[in-house]
Amino acid sequence: MKFSIETYLIFGTAILIFFILSFIVFVVYYQRKQFKLEITQNEERQAIELDFQKKLLENSMEVQEIERRRLAKDLHDEVGALLSVLKMGNNQLVKKEVDDESIKKLVNNNKELIDESIGLVRSISKDLVPQTLENFGLIHAIDEFFRKIEKNSDIEFKFLHKNISEKTRFTPKVELSVFRVIQELSNNAMKHSEATKIDLIINFENKTLNLIFADNGIGFIKEDVLSNPSTGLGIRNIESRLSIINGSLKILNPEKGARFEIEISDCHEKN
Repeated sequence: MKFSIETYLIFGTAILIFFILSFIVFVVYYQRKQFKLEITQNEERQAIELDFQKKLLENSMEVQEIERRRLAKDLHDEVGALLSVLKMGNNQLVKKEVDDESIKKLVNNNKELIDESIGLVRSISKDLVPQTLENFGLIHAIDEFFRKIEKNSDIEFKFLHKNISEKTRFTPKVELSVFRVIQELSNNAMKHSEATKIDLIINFENKTLNLIFADNGIGFIKEDVLSNPSTGLGIRNIESRLSIINGSLKILNPEKGARFEIEISDCHEKN
C-alpha cells in the first residue's frame, strides 16, 4: 500500500504535535513538582527556623533563670552573711551600758536598719528564685505573690482557679513561665495602670490552661505600648515566654482597664 506525500506529512505532523504536547505536559508536570518541592522545602526551612528560634528563646530564658539563681545565692551567702555579722556586732553594742542617749539612739536605729536590710535581701532572693513555686506549685506561688503585693500596696487582688487544685503540678518549664508572666503583668499594672483591683482566673480543661488577667485601671492602646521601647519590652517578653510553652496572648481593651487572655495548649499535669 502506497501513501501519498500528504499522508506522510499529516502523519509526521501528528507525531510532531504528539511529541510537542508530551513535552509541554512533561514541563508543566515538572514545574508543578518543583513548585510543590519548593513549597515543602520552604515549609521545612520555616519549621527549622521557628524551632531554632524557639530553642534560642528557651536557652535565653534558661540563662536568665541561672543568673537569677546565682544572684540570689550571692545575696544570701555574701550580703546576707555580712549583714548578719554586722547585726551581731551591733547587738553587742546594745548590751553595753552607754550613758550617752544619742549613741543609744544611733545603735537602736542601726539595729532597725540592719533588720530591714536582712528582710529585704531575703525578699529579693525569694523573688529571684521562687521556692514556693518549686516546692508547692503554681497556685500556692501565685497566692503568696498576690498576698505579698497586697500588704505593700493599695491594690486588691482576686484570684480564682477552676478545675485545678492546689496540689496540681505541671512541668517546671510551664509553671515557671506562667509565674513569670503573671509577675510581669502585675508589675506593669502597678506601675502604669493606676488600678485599684486586679483579677486573675485560671482554668484547666482538656489539656489547655487558660488565664484571664484583668485590672480596672486607665487601660492602654496596644499599638502605642508596643511602639514604646520602655513599655513594649514587657509585652514582648511575655509573648516570648509563652511561645516556648505553646502559649498565646490576646490583649483586649474593655471600656475600663485592660484584659489579657492567655491560652497554653497541650499542657499536661505532672505525675
